[in-house]
Amino acid sequence: MLKALLNRKTSAMKWSAILFLACAACVSSLLYFCLPVYATEPASTSEIIGNSSEKNEHTVILLQGMGRGRASLWVLDTRLQQAGYPILNFPYSASRNTIDGLGEQLCRFIRDNIETERYHIIAHSLGNVIVRAAFRFGYPAGLGRIVMLAPPNEPADLARALRDNQIYRWFTGESGQQLASDAFYAQLPVPDVEFGVIAGDRGQSFILKEPNDGVISVENTKLAGMKDWISVHQSHNFIMNSRIVAGLCTSFIEDGSFNRRLLEGQEAEKPIERNNSENKAGIPE
Repeated sequence: MLKALLNRKTSAMKWSAILFLACAACVSSLLYFCLPVYATEPASTSEIIGNSSEKNEHTVILLQGMGRGRASLWVLDTRLQQAGYPILNFPYSASRNTIDGLGEQLCRFIRDNIETERYHIIAHSLGNVIVRAAFRFGYPAGLGRIVMLAPPNEPADLARALRDNQIYRWFTGESGQQLASDAFYAQLPVPDVEFGVIAGDRGQSFILKEPNDGVISVENTKLAGMKDWISVHQSHNFIMNSRIVAGLCTSFIEDGSFNRRLLEGQEAEKPIERNNSENKAGIPE
C-alpha cells in the first residue's frame, strides 16, 4: 500500500513538473516571438526609404518564418506601408501542412487577394522555402522581385540536429523534416524571377561553428541564380526588424540590387562578407 502511494505521488510530481515546463515553454515562446517586435531600431524610415505614389501600384506580400505569427513582421510591414507600399500577409501553419501544400495555398492566396498589376514578395526563413515551392503551381501574372531574409536555401544544420527530437517533430510537423532533407532540396524550384538574399551573421557557436545567424549558416543562405546577396549584422529572429534591412528590401524591389551604402549605418562590427568571387551565383562580395 505504502509503495503504491509513493509511486502515485511520484507520478503526480512527474506530471506536475512536465506541466510546469510546458507552461514555461509556452510563456517563453510568447515572449520570444513577440519581443522582437519591440526590440528594434527607431521607426524613422523616411531617411532610408523614399516615398512615391508609384509604389501604390506595387503590392508587397510578406511571409513569416516557422512558428512565427504575422505580428513578427509588424515592424517591417509598418515601414513598407510608410514607404507607400500596399501590404498583404500570407497566413499559414507549417505544423499542419506540407511545404508543397503551403506553396499551393500561397498561389491561391495571391490570386484571390492581389488588386495591383504588379506584386513582390519578401519572406523570412521558412517562408522562402514556401515561396520556392510555389513555383511548381504557377504564380499569378504580375510577380516582380523576391527578397529572401535569412533563407535556408540548403538543408538547415539546426534542423538536421533536431529532426529526431520529439518536441521539434511535434512543433514543426512534416515541413520541419523536409528542411533537413537533401532529397527535398534537390527538387525544390529556383525562382525564375529576380531575387536577392539578405543573410544575418550575428549568430552562435554552440551548435553552428561557421558564420551564422543563430539558426542558419551564412553560406546556406546562398542560392544559384540570385541577382544579389548581402549580409547584415543581425540575428535570425531579429533580422526583419532592422531599419537597414527594410531599406535593403525596398532598394532591391525598386532597382534589382541592394544599396550597400545603407550598411554605413550598422554598428562598427563589420558584417561577414567574404572578399572573393567563389559564391554560388558569381556575385562579387
